[in-house]
Amino acid sequence: MLRSTPKLQDKSKWAIGLRREMQIAIGQQLRVIFQLPQEIAPELKTLASRIDKERIEHYGDIVGTC
Repeated sequence: MLRSTPKLQDKSKWAIGLRREMQIAIGQQLRVIFQLPQEIAPELKTLASRIDKERIEHYGDIVGTC
């Protein structure tokens, strides 16, 4: 049976700490790479507004007849 020695416990704590630091670093890097814009570009706002308006006009007749 394998005994847990103080030296082995120190290495295990070190490995757990290193793993946590690696996870944090990987998460930070992924956020930097895949960061989404905080605001929508004006062109996209205009396009989304137009699409929404067309959808309402198209389906407005259908909903009114139900």
